[in-house]
Amino acid sequence: MRKKNKHNLPVFNSDEDFTKAFEEKHPDQKYEKQNNRIYDTGLLGRTEDEIEKENDPDEDFETLLEESFQKGRAKPLKKAPPVSLEKRLKRYPPPEKTLDLHGYNAIGAEVRSRSFIHSCKLQGFFTIRIIVGKGRHSNEGAVLPDVVEDVAKEMKKQGLVIGFEWENKIKSKSGALIIYLKQFERFDG
Repeated sequence: MRKKNKHNLPVFNSDEDFTKAFEEKHPDQKYEKQNNRIYDTGLLGRTEDEIEKENDPDEDFETLLEESFQKGRAKPLKKAPPVSLEKRLKRYPPPEKTLDLHGYNAIGAEVRSRSFIHSCKLQGFFTIRIIVGKGRHSNEGAVLPDVVEDVAKEMKKQGLVIGFEWENKIKSKSGALIIYLKQFERFDG
């Protein structure tokens, strides 16, 4: 009897022929062919052609496919709940580009801020800052914050902007507006 390792495989010497060792039939796998029939525990009474048909991968695939269609459509997986706007905006980077509108009048600030937002979106920026000032040095008070906020609201309706916020959270205490640009078409907000 030949030596075997822990996996019940034969151990060979360097001068032995490997093919002879594997030609031996294991006692559990003895097949006897008689009259074109195979006799084994699970295959009794079937011809070789029947067994080959049964093991044919194309035939198996066809039957499996037909069975899957007969069962009907599978239930769709639950869609993950959408990420809230606040969480989405927290993922955005800090302002990447800044526009300073000090010294502009209302009409000039509106035109300049529109142009700035469009060009930043085309350049692929996510977050921008528009500095409007607090209006301390103006005779009429702060005009630009309202103008730029209206532009941001309009751009949000057009789908260019996801959201915006004042830098210090309160409009009267802030001199800059942070604008989050929509760079992904799949945003559901």
